[in-house]
Amino acid sequence: MTRPRHRPLLVAVATLVAAGLLGACGGDEEASGPPPDCTRIEDGAVTLVAENLQWDADCLRVPQGTEVTFTVDNRDQGVQHNLDVAGPSGEEGTELEAGPVTQTLVYDATEAGRHPYVCEIHPAMEGDLWVTPAAG
Repeated sequence: MTRPRHRPLLVAVATLVAAGLLGACGGDEEASGPPPDCTRIEDGAVTLVAENLQWDADCLRVPQGTEVTFTVDNRDQGVQHNLDVAGPSGEEGTELEAGPVTQTLVYDATEAGRHPYVCEIHPAMEGDLWVTPAAG
């Protein structure tokens, strides 16, 4: 029985495709770090505004080891929101409260990486707190 001459080429192409697909699913997003347009938190304090069922910022960054004080400004009249931050440093959150209301959340960003934040009852209100490694 003779083998088709194109079989080695097909095997090579299939191997390359599989390797490419596996690389795309490898979860390297965290290793890449924050996008360049991510807002830097200055002096460990940030105000996050909830209005029209969305946050005013969906990407924040801070150096590792920073205690971040979030001021949550819920401007949606009669609409409940909260802020829940979870990631390698742990999870902290505020209670659900109807706006307008202001809340405070302190999050100790001890571990580098992506720390997603969300309003628990409005999952489309999401963003990422990127904790960048301390210079060392």
